[in-house]
Amino acid sequence: MNNKNKKKQSLAQFVKYSVVGASNTLIEISILNILSYTTGITHGITLFFFNMIAFSIYSVCGYNLNKKFTFRETSPKGAYLQYASVLFFTMILNSLLLVLLTSRNPLIHLMHNHLIHNQRHIMNLNHLWLNISMIINSIVLGILGFLVNKFFIFNKKKTH
Repeated sequence: MNNKNKKKQSLAQFVKYSVVGASNTLIEISILNILSYTTGITHGITLFFFNMIAFSIYSVCGYNLNKKFTFRETSPKGAYLQYASVLFFTMILNSLLLVLLTSRNPLIHLMHNHLIHNQRHIMNLNHLWLNISMIINSIVLGILGFLVNKFFIFNKKKTH
């Protein structure tokens, strides 16, 4: 395959990986919002555990979609273990970044002097910032995850 076709294939894979990642992000955001609204927790170390639950739920789905849809691979034995290991490392990074980002909500600091004196408004801003933080996480770690999956987990050269 020439270099131009490789670039097109890589771009197509990245777009497909992004679609799979977006569906996983929707699952993650939904689960985290359910847990957050149910408990009222929008920041702190508990989010680390909430995020572990969300990651665990969508890891199998993400693996199968990336295997069949994105990279179209018949992966060798142990590929899921490799994928899960990368996902576990990513989950730890994602959870730590989420806790870090939500530890200080810039929305409250920006809005504090204007109209936020009501506890309900503060909770709404905390939930909004939690969702913004999840999106930031998904973008940053999605790109990192694509590179690791493409060059290490679903690498055709490695499987032959």
